[in-house]
Amino acid sequence: MESSLEKKFIIDNNGAVLNIESTATFLGISTATVRNWVKSGFLRTIDANTKNFFQKQDIENVKLRIANGDLEKLSGRANKVNADKVFTPNEYIHDKVNLDALNCVVDFIKDNNIALLSAIFLVSLNLLKKEKILLEVDIHDIIEKNDLSIVNNEIGKEIKSWLSEIEAKNMKENFSYLLNCDIPKERDVLGFLYQSLLAEGEKSQSGSYYTPANIVDKIISEHVKKDSKVLDPCCGTGQFLLAFSDIIENPSNIYGIDSDDIAVKIARLNILIKFKDKDFIPNIVCKNTLSDIGNYDLFSSNNQNIKDFDVIATNPPWGAHFSSRDIERLKKIYPEIISLESFSYFLIKSLGLLRNGGTVSFILPESILNVKTHRDIRKIILKNFQVKKIVCLNRVFKNVFTSVYRLDIEKSENKDGNIQICKEDGEHYAKQSRWLNNRDFIFDIHANGVDTEIIDKIYRINHVTLENKADWALGIVTGNNKKFIVSEAKEGFEPIYKGKDVERFALKETPNYVQFIPEKFQQVALIEKYRAKEKLIYRFISKYLVFAYDNHQKLTLNSANIVIPQIPEYPMKVIAALLNSSLYQFVFQKKFSSIKVLRSHIEQMPLPLWDKKTFSEIVELVDGIIKGEDIFGKLDDYIMNKFELSQKEKNYIIKFNK
Repeated sequence: MESSLEKKFIIDNNGAVLNIESTATFLGISTATVRNWVKSGFLRTIDANTKNFFQKQDIENVKLRIANGDLEKLSGRANKVNADKVFTPNEYIHDKVNLDALNCVVDFIKDNNIALLSAIFLVSLNLLKKEKILLEVDIHDIIEKNDLSIVNNEIGKEIKSWLSEIEAKNMKENFSYLLNCDIPKERDVLGFLYQSLLAEGEKSQSGSYYTPANIVDKIISEHVKKDSKVLDPCCGTGQFLLAFSDIIENPSNIYGIDSDDIAVKIARLNILIKFKDKDFIPNIVCKNTLSDIGNYDLFSSNNQNIKDFDVIATNPPWGAHFSSRDIERLKKIYPEIISLESFSYFLIKSLGLLRNGGTVSFILPESILNVKTHRDIRKIILKNFQVKKIVCLNRVFKNVFTSVYRLDIEKSENKDGNIQICKEDGEHYAKQSRWLNNRDFIFDIHANGVDTEIIDKIYRINHVTLENKADWALGIVTGNNKKFIVSEAKEGFEPIYKGKDVERFALKETPNYVQFIPEKFQQVALIEKYRAKEKLIYRFISKYLVFAYDNHQKLTLNSANIVIPQIPEYPMKVIAALLNSSLYQFVFQKKFSSIKVLRSHIEQMPLPLWDKKTFSEIVELVDGIIKGEDIFGKLDDYIMNKFELSQKEKNYIIKFNK
């Protein structure tokens, strides 16, 4: 909802203000990247109360500076939307020995600057010859647009349609190489070539990266039967559809949708070749699943069949870039999805197309599990469906650096069954009802049964949290560290600390100094936050909780953030002791498994309401550590004993933290 202040800005500025979606479109990046640039200080919102609105002039200046190379760091961190490089998706191929032959084809197409559709069309004809569906063809048949001798009527119609779109005048004699070169046997050769020839920026903008074959095969083997009715709602060139066809006997039970016209052409041809001895029209169409498809109107000839799917499996687009017009349509169709995330839209659409007892299996980024932005889709899933299985796949996409997970969801009346969680180190089970009670409905998959018992014991102790009981501040963003940060103390300069300078309980000496003139910096918190009488400073980018106690009003850069607890009669050093303890490292890793320490994480950590004597004893130990005494182990053991952990539980936590 827009606040009255936001509306005022929009009205008063008469178009001089851009919302976050328009800003993303203007810069050619995703809305998630816009938010990251705001957090990093590269973009400024109108003010703190209008966090999703930007002055158009400011955004125009940023774009100009990127184009001129003035913002080298920002340009380097920019979204891949603007990238024009291509890469070969080697993981897409079953047999790695076939890569050399296929890469030769890719190189020929690039070297001769052959139009994408034309190149794929010529290789398709080669493939049809190999399958003995096309009797004979040479490059002159294409140039002159002659009728081709194809023994399958439906394939003949597909090829004739393709040929009508080919620029025959651009065909050259040497392109005949593509009609006659060696094409190794792979499930989706055309898809591999298409993916290899697409610019990385195009893939990123559409959110499309094709899935390794072994992952697809595993999904199909677990869920698909020979009489299953199946759908891939963003089918691309048909990798999932072809995997379906390895088991399903009737091609009319296989459905696919994609908005990429060339990909759909390939998918239709792939499935026709797979069932070349059958007479059928593929149920694969070029449409926008999210906005053009209703539950009953996918294909005009058989509307009644477009529901009650047994299995819907896909690797949906992640973070796809939508136009402002698309966003407005999606908001109306799916008002419950406020994140504007493409994979969430595909999930909710697909779940609506399942029969009772049917299963959705999606390949998704790790953010689906625990990022606050995606609490909307997690809430829908947990309240209305049964999560059956989550599989950690690690990093499986070339040039994509996030970990990947497979999420299997069943349309079921039972919404509190066991969830099977599979990771490299084994598998365990979790109850869905526990996740429903998590803040932001987080899927805390890293806690097994033993872990959960320990965590539950910690949270059963009477406690408070820092939620609504603390002041928070980001470190300083100078805008140009080379300009403002020096490596030796000068008159008028003072130390400034980075995340790596933050250690347990104390800051280490830093080689960085700054002259604190806030108006010169790009982003500065309220000065009183830095100059608080006492505060905690913590590493922001970290797998672990690392908190230093500061009562000397030290400055920090934005890799070291600040929290100032405001809980009466609760010593700040006790909070530091808890957050630095081995026990709380264990809780943090099991609940969040994050490489960033977020405010929302810290706010969920329990602060036990122990007596004053206990507080005093902890403070005494912390003071000793700050003075340099080697007594952290003593403090650690004291805290675990206060939670009444057994020796077995303590050993389990100590082993985990090694």
